[in-house]
Amino acid sequence: MTILEVLDKVFQEKGMPLKSHPIQNNQFLYQGNYTIGPERTLPFGIVIAKDAEESDFQISFRKLAYLNDYNDKAKALELINELNQTKTFYYTLCLAGDGEFFIQMLGRTTLDVKPLYEMLVIGSNIAKVVIAELEKQIPSIAKK
Repeated sequence: MTILEVLDKVFQEKGMPLKSHPIQNNQFLYQGNYTIGPERTLPFGIVIAKDAEESDFQISFRKLAYLNDYNDKAKALELINELNQTKTFYYTLCLAGDGEFFIQMLGRTTLDVKPLYEMLVIGSNIAKVVIAELEKQIPSIAKK
């Protein structure tokens, strides 16, 4: 059995309709949306290599918030540093060039994918905490 087959089985057992899609460099992408409110979802993705017994992976949660006023960029970067030291745990909060805030984590897994699944679940909770902090401390933050 491969890591992808084991992940597919775990996602099926957990009622998560995620399917992998091939991307470049013999890697596969799982994509989904995490619901954080009645009208709000966050896209997330898992990138992992195919057919390995041990593989690096990346989990990312996108579109947490957007910085609309670049006069707040210095404040945002200070807050990112603070949150990365205190609240994001295995994840790293980043600010993209277009103003998008996202979190990501890198890890390594084997055929025992339970830790990868747990990091995905933890990431959704971290995303909620980060969103609340961003919206509270930076007035120009906008949801998209």
